[in-house]
Amino acid sequence: MRTVLHLIETVGAGGAERVLVDLVRRTDHGRWRCAVVLPWEGGWLFDQLRTEGIETRIVRETSSFDIRSLLRTGAIARDLRVDVIHSHLFGSTVRAGLLSRLRQIPAIGTIHGHLDLKPGERFHLLKTGIVRFGLRRVVFVSEGLRQSCARPMGLAPSQTAVIHNGVDPKVFMPATSPSEFRQEFGLRADEFVVGYVGRLQPIKRVDVFLRAAAILSSSTPKYRFVIVGNGDPAYTQSLIAMRDALGLTDSVTFVGFRPDVQRAMAAFDVYALTSQSEGFSLSTIEAMASGVPVVATRCGGPEQILDDGISGLLVNNGSPEGVARAIHRLRLDSAERRRLGDAGRAAVLARFTVDVQVANYERLYEEVLTSAMTRLTIADNHLGVSDRRAE
Repeated sequence: MRTVLHLIETVGAGGAERVLVDLVRRTDHGRWRCAVVLPWEGGWLFDQLRTEGIETRIVRETSSFDIRSLLRTGAIARDLRVDVIHSHLFGSTVRAGLLSRLRQIPAIGTIHGHLDLKPGERFHLLKTGIVRFGLRRVVFVSEGLRQSCARPMGLAPSQTAVIHNGVDPKVFMPATSPSEFRQEFGLRADEFVVGYVGRLQPIKRVDVFLRAAAILSSSTPKYRFVIVGNGDPAYTQSLIAMRDALGLTDSVTFVGFRPDVQRAMAAFDVYALTSQSEGFSLSTIEAMASGVPVVATRCGGPEQILDDGISGLLVNNGSPEGVARAIHRLRLDSAERRRLGDAGRAAVLARFTVDVQVANYERLYEEVLTSAMTRLTIADNHLGVSDRRAE
């Protein structure tokens, strides 16, 4: 039994947190024991870990270089006899690099998106140096993200890996009956529902989604738009004000955070992703697994996931007109909707299941442990030679 200690700096319900939950839930418990260090109690992630019965420790931090918190985390790693450290998001990956050096424990870190990296932030070069020299492997969730981030971080190709996020196709699956979600929010059977799921933050460009909704609503009746997710209250209010200013009060519904994302996906006729930048986009593969055709901007992640015209539709980044045209095209062609939905689910089953994701991480844990043992053996042999020479 080996122990993996996960580090993460947030407790929300974003992609990184959901990946962590999948890992601690699905990792082979006969071979791997999982523990997690969180910055505070409470929040979606804390609740999920408590439900799963996962060993969870709280270490409050004031900065990436908080020595007290680093020493506390090091003591936890010692007490739990940790074999591998796995960090999520850049800040935690910096701490994993320091902790790996402090405790001589091999570490890997997962970068989930461009937003993880802030080149202009204080001590950025020092932080990337710690990651470069402190981690055995840096994982990117898509090849595009690796290509754009590895070189600026100074990482050698051999120090990087790509492991795609995955979903459970038994949870996210095509709807077989009228959706209770539609009934809950007053969505009629004859309305064409376009959905978005994710955090409400500027990089997600929900404003583009709203402008596309305005174009569609002005030309064709019976469109409904559903936005699932939460974010900074002030920013969320600005989006609601924009909706109202565009005359969409009755056709666009903000439903907030939902723990039952699979029910929301099953209620959509089309899923629209209008982000400016995505490292991968977990919500896109959730929609595809649900058999829902996807319209996505060319923002990095979707190009790695779907083939334009085959398993989804890609449109120009930042173009509400392009998003609106693609959605309307699918509304007019039910056969194409079915074809894209079926092809999207097939693509997920072939490449993006959570079982494949977890197996890839388990192989990586084994790889870094084997590498660490080899280094120790070489070092021990070297010391043995030196001792004999001294005699």
